[in-house]
Amino acid sequence: MLPDVLHFRMERHTDDGVYYVISGVEIALVTDGETIEDALHNLREAFELHFEGDQLGQLPRLEVSFELTADYA
Repeated sequence: MLPDVLHFRMERHTDDGVYYVISGVEIALVTDGETIEDALHNLREAFELHFEGDQLGQLPRLEVSFELTADYA
């Protein structure tokens, strides 16, 4: 049974341009996007695909934390 809230962590990467990676704390689920909005959209899609076919009464709330360093604040 899934909890009411699942937590995710977002990180900003600048390896080959700027992109954002979101990874699950309680579940092994990782996705990314070129913008924060893209990454969040991809998280919702990845989450729905991950649990496709499961008989979930209600999807849990997804909480994403994103910490800014002094360089970006």
